[in-house]
Amino acid sequence: MKIVYIALKGMPLGGGIEKYTEELGSRLVKKGHKIIVYCSPYYQTRNNEYKGMKIKILPCINTKSLQKISLCFLASLDQFLEKDIDIVHYHAVGPSIFSFLPRMLGRKTVVQIHGIEWKRPKWGYLGKTFFKLSDLSAVYFPNKVTAVSKVLKDFYEKKFGREVVYIPTGVNKPIKRPPKKIKKFGLNGNDYIFFAARLVPDKGCHYLIDAFNELKTDLKLVIAGDAPHEEGYKRILYEKAQGNRNIIFTGFIHGELLEEFFSNAYIYVLPSEIEGLPTSLLEAMSYGNCCVVSDIPENLEALGNYGYSFKSKDYKDLKRCLQTLIDKPELIYEKKKDVAEYVCKHYSWDKIADEFEQLYYEMLKN
Repeated sequence: MKIVYIALKGMPLGGGIEKYTEELGSRLVKKGHKIIVYCSPYYQTRNNEYKGMKIKILPCINTKSLQKISLCFLASLDQFLEKDIDIVHYHAVGPSIFSFLPRMLGRKTVVQIHGIEWKRPKWGYLGKTFFKLSDLSAVYFPNKVTAVSKVLKDFYEKKFGREVVYIPTGVNKPIKRPPKKIKKFGLNGNDYIFFAARLVPDKGCHYLIDAFNELKTDLKLVIAGDAPHEEGYKRILYEKAQGNRNIIFTGFIHGELLEEFFSNAYIYVLPSEIEGLPTSLLEAMSYGNCCVVSDIPENLEALGNYGYSFKSKDYKDLKRCLQTLIDKPELIYEKKKDVAEYVCKHYSWDKIADEFEQLYYEMLKN
């Protein structure tokens, strides 16, 4: 098959959707399929081949609200120039408004839902209205709809009465690394609380900083991540952390350094307000970490009984949870025992690639 993915910020850099496409696309290449991935030009990505996937860079309007949608529009037009396309795969609800275009050439389309976009706090009235309307295109324009969590599947099936196929996010078996590179941050391992996500309001990093500032502990807080077009929010985070030498901002990290941070964390925290199925949480679990998450349904679905939760948007409750774990370390080690085996068994990228391959073949038969 020849499969197109629309569209990513960059490859290999980016966020959860970028990670998803990298893992899925590279496995489909090994199965003998041809993969084209459309990306923006703003994330150090170039027109080339990456892990066997053809990367195509297109221009787009580089603002928070227009970058993704303008990129997806041009990608939806550019795919007309590619011959023998079998499947066009759209990531997320917003870009789904263009998913009718490939069907004009008889190409099969799938929209993958990664979250209920209109719930994200960063969007104003116009943005929320657009994404509520995009929910309609996400379920009615493509040939098939998939969702990365059971929570999302149930939400869209109940709201629109159309079948949504559940195919989750995945993890790789981790490479556990001893603390070497992290020592440049003054860390020795097992001496920090770890947060790894985009620095956008809905990931809730501000709640974590507020909670950490009130903890009685010698642990440090490592905040790994970045985000374009979010200078205002990042400034708020830096101001909250000002004066606390135990808070470390690493910026965007990946590769061996990220693996080291996951391998040697004392506690991993994800205080998000909204998720699809959080890739970073699954990664943290795969490394055998004790994880603390906000109690939104998507986080609890991923976590199962293998971690702890606190009331979403309540930094006082997060502080209570973290202080309890710090004061009673046996509670931390209790959750570390079986978490890696659980998540690697239930969220395997190899299994996910098999499921998407089967779905694509079924679409071509009908």
